[in-house]
Amino acid sequence: METDFFKKIGLTEGETKVYLALLKIGETSVGSIGRESKVSKSKMYDILDKLIDKGLVSYITRDGIKQFSPNSPHAIIDLVMKQEQELIQTKIQAQHLAKELEAQEQQKPVRLAEIIEGLQGLKAIREELIGQLKKGDEFLVLGAPRVANEKWEAWFLEFHKRREARGIRMRIIYNSNAREYGEKRKQFTKTHVRYLTNNMISPVWLDIYTDSVLFIFTLHQTLAVVIRNKELAQSFKAYFDIIWHTSAGE
Repeated sequence: METDFFKKIGLTEGETKVYLALLKIGETSVGSIGRESKVSKSKMYDILDKLIDKGLVSYITRDGIKQFSPNSPHAIIDLVMKQEQELIQTKIQAQHLAKELEAQEQQKPVRLAEIIEGLQGLKAIREELIGQLKKGDEFLVLGAPRVANEKWEAWFLEFHKRREARGIRMRIIYNSNAREYGEKRKQFTKTHVRYLTNNMISPVWLDIYTDSVLFIFTLHQTLAVVIRNKELAQSFKAYFDIIWHTSAGE
């Protein structure tokens, strides 16, 4: 238990052994510490120097020989408090650095079009695009295919829970053979569902955001294409609205 704690506050195994040996013996020489701690003399001085730097050990010289002694156990609290202050400073530095890096990232030109391969890439781009929406914004999905729900329903449901929690509304038009998944979406209060008619079935669906359109292909390999353009997104929204009014209702 003690050794685990000392490891948490940054002491090595050797430093812990030496410190506990000193607590047991009291003021003593290097030789006695080595016999009690079972730490080799070749490592002893380096370990003692580190314990002195951490405020846990001190020494005096008697007849030309260094005698080491443990400081009050309250020095452990002082060490932890010092580490806490250093951590606070590190956190402040990290916050400043994050802001600087974010500013640099925003200065980079945004690619108009991008191809994303694989499920992890699809998840990442969807998180990026939905993250740009604000409370009250609307997210549109056209042609949600059955095959995608069969493969990724758990991810979709978790995605929609977080979307609803952020207050983002959604309209989704499913392929005609995916009604069972559309019915599940009715549990979400900010979600409205309709269905394509005439058995229209496609492995491709569209996500339409405020400033972007994401085309997703669920073929042998998952592939997505994102186009970041507000005018294009508005055009696809108008196209979506036409299909919405002619599709099968909820």
